[in-house]
Amino acid sequence: MRGIETAGKIIGAALGISYLLFFEGNEMFQWICFGAILITIGIPHGAIDHLLLNPVVGRKNLIRFIFKYLSIIAVYLAIWLIFPILALAAFLIMSAYHFGQSHFIKLPLKKLERLTYLILGSFFLSTILWGDFHYTTSILTNITDVGFLGPYGTAVILFTFGLSAILITANLGKKGIWLLLEISLLGLFLYQLPLLLGFIIYFGFWHSLPSMTEEFEALKDYLETKKIKNFIKKLLPFTLMSLMGMSLILMFFYNIMESDKLTLLFFILVSLISAPHIWYMNLFLDARKNQY
Repeated sequence: MRGIETAGKIIGAALGISYLLFFEGNEMFQWICFGAILITIGIPHGAIDHLLLNPVVGRKNLIRFIFKYLSIIAVYLAIWLIFPILALAAFLIMSAYHFGQSHFIKLPLKKLERLTYLILGSFFLSTILWGDFHYTTSILTNITDVGFLGPYGTAVILFTFGLSAILITANLGKKGIWLLLEISLLGLFLYQLPLLLGFIIYFGFWHSLPSMTEEFEALKDYLETKKIKNFIKKLLPFTLMSLMGMSLILMFFYNIMESDKLTLLFFILVSLISAPHIWYMNLFLDARKNQY
């Protein structure tokens, strides 16, 4: 699986470079990449949350898990409906923390680890959102006007990168040099890409795939002989349910909403399934870090 993770990052870089060299401005290329990565990696990486804390889950525990999962989604949906700006802020903060955490799966931190996760994730989110700020504003204008934030993009990116570098150095010393180099190059790379492509490349190959690799490592002793095949089988049920549910909702609103509003609806749907996933994934990674 480690080889798969490396190959995924190479594929992600190749897709981004191909866009910049040959497909710049081509929305079809962006959406094809977005759909393919989301279906094969993005959604599946959260499809075995019910097994992360207890790989041998019985029917009773599964029902309890589903109830908790849906309850978190329901509460968050209510917040979106009543306090959309608060829900948006919560989504950005949760995502930043979650994204940052995935860079330290094999690198336990001893100093200000939660802050390090949040700041590093904020750096990557800021490069993606301000890298294509026009598209960002066109989506978020359906919730609130963020146009006034445009001039602050460079300051936010530099601040979050600088603070990330300080925190990483304080924790890892010289061992953090390669991570800082990767972060620097990746940040510059994502900044050059349109929002959808930059987001899905990062989300798929720098977040979801490393997380999925760790999930496989944790479950491989329970997967019998054909481990990768059985792992994929365990991913399928909730992956298909999530994709089917999101597809039906988007199809229902397809002829009612404009494209920007439809894109916003998609990200809201992603946020709804992300909220419980982030909770369970954090518990899982906290339990795993004691093994390294």
